[in-house]
Amino acid sequence: MPQGTVPKAPLTKFLKDRLRAGTTFPWTTNFNHLRRVPRHLKQNSKYVHDSFDPEKKLSVHIPKDRIKFWNIVPGDFVRVRGRYGNKLREVYKIRRLENIVEFPTPENARSPPAYSYASCQLFMGEYEFPPLPGSTEPRRLPVFAERIGTTPPLYNHVSHRWEWQRFATRTNPVIPEHRGEHIIIPWPEVPEKPAPAPAGLYDTPKEEVTRVTYIPPSFSHKLSAPLPRVPTEDEYIAGMAHPTKKPWFGNSPPVEMYLHRELTNPHSRAKKMKRWQSHLTYRKSLLRDYITAEMRELNGRSSKEAKAEAVFKWREKLSAQDEAERRRRWLTLAVAEKAKKKQARKTKREARRRDQLTQLELLEGPNQVIPKDLHP
Repeated sequence: MPQGTVPKAPLTKFLKDRLRAGTTFPWTTNFNHLRRVPRHLKQNSKYVHDSFDPEKKLSVHIPKDRIKFWNIVPGDFVRVRGRYGNKLREVYKIRRLENIVEFPTPENARSPPAYSYASCQLFMGEYEFPPLPGSTEPRRLPVFAERIGTTPPLYNHVSHRWEWQRFATRTNPVIPEHRGEHIIIPWPEVPEKPAPAPAGLYDTPKEEVTRVTYIPPSFSHKLSAPLPRVPTEDEYIAGMAHPTKKPWFGNSPPVEMYLHRELTNPHSRAKKMKRWQSHLTYRKSLLRDYITAEMRELNGRSSKEAKAEAVFKWREKLSAQDEAERRRRWLTLAVAEKAKKKQARKTKREARRRDQLTQLELLEGPNQVIPKDLHP
């Protein structure tokens, strides 16, 4: 990966890192902090850290003003330049999006102290200096790095992070023994993860976790091997309800075989591509069959006319199949149930009308005329 490139990460992950407002992880794994902050986050004061004035919003608006490779990381000891003197502070958290170094929250304080990256000087340790005039004892003074240089960063594909070495090019005070030399500054040691607590009453013992409870079936798993005998309904119910009584499956419990086809995703891109390719192959073979059938019996037609008629029949066949498939998809269970109820109501209505006509009786009246053919 080139040094100047910024990996493209999903915006959701960037927002997640942004809302964390800092990290205690010392390594640089990505450059999400160099991306632009969405406008709606800039204008929303609830995403700004409590130690800053909400009216100021973010401290660093332009991505190019943010620090790409940090040389002050959690675990280092620094001092803040200015009126704070040589007081050592341990870095607790860094906020890469704002170029802010954060320290542990002192007692009776509402928010943790935080200062800009530029106002912090890295503590290198205590070194021996020549004694003062009139004294014979050497002095031990704390030394801070005023200017830090680095080796070219390289990406470690095993640890999935960027690695480089940092060294001091100018110190305060100047070390006489190392004047003009680069002094390597080691990285802070990452604390080891705490050992797990001893198992309690509600914890599963290791022996129980590592115990093998799956017994593979005794029949062959090859496709060419014969399948197990299909049990009858009574055998299956008896074997499942009372497994202690001579089950029909013998020593191997009933399992579903060859589930790799059923458990794979049918809507994957590869499956869709395979179905589409098979459909194209079917269309071509169908057209070839129609052309062969028409060319076999020309009946006075030219080969061009026979092929045109074959293409026409082929298109009509595909259109009919598409219409049948559309109707099949439309005819769901709910639609079929509704159509069934509608047909039942129609049949019942026709039967009721037929019964009414069959049982119809006309009352005798003065204007009724009985046909002669029907006279007794």
